[in-house]
Amino acid sequence: MIHRNSDELHFRQIATLVRRRWLLIGTMVLLGGGLAAAAGILLQPRYTAKAQILYETEVQDGVTVIDETAVETLVEMLISPNHVHRLSLSLKEGPGPTPIPTDARGGTDVNSAQATADGASLPPPDLGYEALNRGLNAYKERQSRLIAVTFTMTNPETAAFIANRAVELFLELEEKYQRERRAYALRLIEDRIPKAQAEFDQSERALRAHKIEFGQSDTTGLDMTDRQIADLNRQLMIARSDLELREARVEQRRMDVHLASGSTDVDDTVATDRAELEGLILDRDLVEARLRDIERRLEIFRRGSFEATESWTRLRELEREAAAAGQNYESLLRRSADLSGNSGLRPSARLITTASIPNEPSSPNPMLFVVPAMVASLIVGGMMAALVERLDQRLRGERDIEVALGVPCIGLVPKVTRIRRAPALRRLLHDHPFDAYTEAIRGLFVTTTWRSTQGIQPTTLLVTSCANGEGKTTLVVSLAIYAARLKRRVLVIDLDFRSPGLRRVLGEVEDHDIPADGSLPWDASQEAGIFTVKGTGIDYFSVTHTGNDPLSVLTSDGFPKLLSRLRETYDYILIDSGPVVSATETRLLASMVDRVILTVKWGVTNARAGITAMQHIRATGTDQPIPVAVVINQVKPGVQRRRRYSEPGQTTVLPQTNGI
Repeated sequence: MIHRNSDELHFRQIATLVRRRWLLIGTMVLLGGGLAAAAGILLQPRYTAKAQILYETEVQDGVTVIDETAVETLVEMLISPNHVHRLSLSLKEGPGPTPIPTDARGGTDVNSAQATADGASLPPPDLGYEALNRGLNAYKERQSRLIAVTFTMTNPETAAFIANRAVELFLELEEKYQRERRAYALRLIEDRIPKAQAEFDQSERALRAHKIEFGQSDTTGLDMTDRQIADLNRQLMIARSDLELREARVEQRRMDVHLASGSTDVDDTVATDRAELEGLILDRDLVEARLRDIERRLEIFRRGSFEATESWTRLRELEREAAAAGQNYESLLRRSADLSGNSGLRPSARLITTASIPNEPSSPNPMLFVVPAMVASLIVGGMMAALVERLDQRLRGERDIEVALGVPCIGLVPKVTRIRRAPALRRLLHDHPFDAYTEAIRGLFVTTTWRSTQGIQPTTLLVTSCANGEGKTTLVVSLAIYAARLKRRVLVIDLDFRSPGLRRVLGEVEDHDIPADGSLPWDASQEAGIFTVKGTGIDYFSVTHTGNDPLSVLTSDGFPKLLSRLRETYDYILIDSGPVVSATETRLLASMVDRVILTVKWGVTNARAGITAMQHIRATGTDQPIPVAVVINQVKPGVQRRRRYSEPGQTTVLPQTNGI
């Protein structure tokens, strides 16, 4: 497909592309679907067996603690390279998995227990590290403490066997680690017990010696002194409060006496106030004396208590040391007793469910990929078709000619088989006037006939091609036969000096005499060398057997004069020349005729060859542009119509304009 713009691809062009390359696209779709179906038949289904373990929570100070990082760590440990390596060695060395005790690992249902029993009878599968690493997986079940351990492979029994073995091996290793950890802790505690016992005995002896030395078998005396000091402190606070109250009353009374002495009242009132003031002062002095007595006695008791406090303080320290040593000793004994029993063995996980033999495959059915594979193949086939169509630069339609060569395409001539000679062409054109081939030749004749106001004028046509074998000679003979049937005087001239074939197609003609020196005189007597082909009414003339250089014949003054005399005699002159690319004389002939017809072979001649031919024709130095038209020869009509190489509604023959 040849485009004016390489980036332009419209819907109509896509539809046309599909019509042209449907076989390629269909082959890709069938190939993709077939490969997917074959893969679905050949690939074995994969089964996934799953066992579940539960992460045990920790209890700290009576509070249950769930450590999410510990759960993730446990998951990573189950699929770690070390665990996979141990699993591989276990499968090679061990006879098979041993049943997991229900009371130690957790309960299992009947199906799981039966599956475990069935798996225990299987021989160890011969799987290496890489196969185990690919098939083994572990993950946390949603937002829970459950951890799933899965193994995937083509054999469901082996998948369940290995999943159970992986869980069993991990729990065994965890139990072994806990036992080793307990034994190590027990050894440390047993090493510390004698030392703790010695410290406890030493603190008890020191406590007894101190009590005997100071006679502090009980704390009654010390408690009595403390109570007396506390009682005196309370009396002291009450006395101070009473003293403050009485001083406030004395001050108030003094102010009243002072105010009364400055007034005009009777002297008896003043005397009464002063007597009350003296009574208040006396009470205040008594309270002050009682306060000093309390302070004195409190100081005496405090001094005595301080002397006894040092011995009692030492006694308290010895008692605390003895209590701490006793608690440490008892704690070590209790922990030793706990570790000696089963209560100290607490693994981080326990088994919940063993892996049962899966009944349904976990891998998707490979046949489900047939439709996606066909869709993908359709896309790839479409892309390949577009690429092939872009790269295909062969000329097949009128649009290809106009876009690539820039000249009009005046006809599409169908391919005729087993017709190689003029008589057969004459019968075809005569007996089948409405055949596609006859219609194409008729259109070419109408398009190439020179018309003017005086009627049909003589026409000289040069028929050439891009390369040999493109059907230009057959086209010349067909046009000549059709023109002769219309009672036109027709002359065909064979100027293909390298591969002359016109005479072979026309049939038998009498040879004309050529001078011994090989020269060709261009005079009136030379017209005697023009012969009529029997049964066709076509005159034939050839100068290809002179043996001279083609340019020595065509560049002489006689050849243009000969063409002028022939135009006066004939209505339709057709010149069959060599390919324009390889025959230099064709470029010269192009400047001597009314029109050049360039024939291209349908589906064979590419655009580059056509462009090269057009460049050679237009490179001839003339004042006027050379009129050139293209005929696509040997067209396959069915393929042309089915693949829409011709634009719908576009005529295959362009009208004649201004004699061109």
